[in-house]
Amino acid sequence: IKTMQDVGATFTSLVPTHFVMMLDLPDEVKAKYDVSGMRKLLCSSAPVRKDTKLAVMDYWKNAGLFEEYGTTEAGGTTILRPDEQLKKLGSIGRELYGLEKIRLLDEEGTEVREGEVGEICVRAPSMFTEYLKDPEKTQDAFKFGEGYFRTGDMALRDEDGYYVLMDRKADMIITGGENVFPFEIEQVIASHPKVKEVAVVGIPDRKWGEAIKAIVVPVEGVEPSKELEQEIIEHCRAKIAGYKRPKSVDFIKAEDMPRTATGKILRRGIREWYKEEE
Repeated sequence: IKTMQDVGATFTSLVPTHFVMMLDLPDEVKAKYDVSGMRKLLCSSAPVRKDTKLAVMDYWKNAGLFEEYGTTEAGGTTILRPDEQLKKLGSIGRELYGLEKIRLLDEEGTEVREGEVGEICVRAPSMFTEYLKDPEKTQDAFKFGEGYFRTGDMALRDEDGYYVLMDRKADMIITGGENVFPFEIEQVIASHPKVKEVAVVGIPDRKWGEAIKAIVVPVEGVEPSKELEQEIIEHCRAKIAGYKRPKSVDFIKAEDMPRTATGKILRRGIREWYKEEE
């Protein structure tokens, strides 16, 4: 924040973790800096919680917030513009100009209906052509033909043509025969006032196939306890279907959460912790 002030920055592009780290600073620290010169903010690389976006817009009041979705292979794909944020807060926007087409496809490569979840498949002029020295991976990425790249991300398209990102296909949990997307559950748990950070994964379970496990970092000053675990599960009861509620909650410190170099939570790293339970 100090750098933004000192260099007179008018634009910055960050991942959600960076915004959260700044927003989590004490109010008296944030108040020391003048960020009124900021005009545009771009958030990308990971899904952004609704409360995070609202907090970003509140702190950088003079800046328009853009949220972009894309991949390394296909580049930018959708964008949610500042004037659309409050109307479509949970969306990743609509197609970027210049993109040929987005299709949402099921396992058989058939386009899903409006409001149904499918894999985001993209055709764009700036797209890559192959994975270096990996023909099998390349073939799988383009297996539906017509030049469409399978992103591995699941989404739905609403009646206005806006896309809502559900999750990575690889992170989808199958519990009791139902498909569950962790991000939906994480949004609910994150709205609990004692939760600072959360990740949801499926862990091996004899009865359910996969049981939903929430990994929670409590806010500062809150002690992990069985009572807090039940409080979080009860918090979910009124907000999501029963089969989507976590069966259990584990608590960790923020520094123990597996992350990428940019601070994005690695769910596969969490799943590794529970492999021994198979």
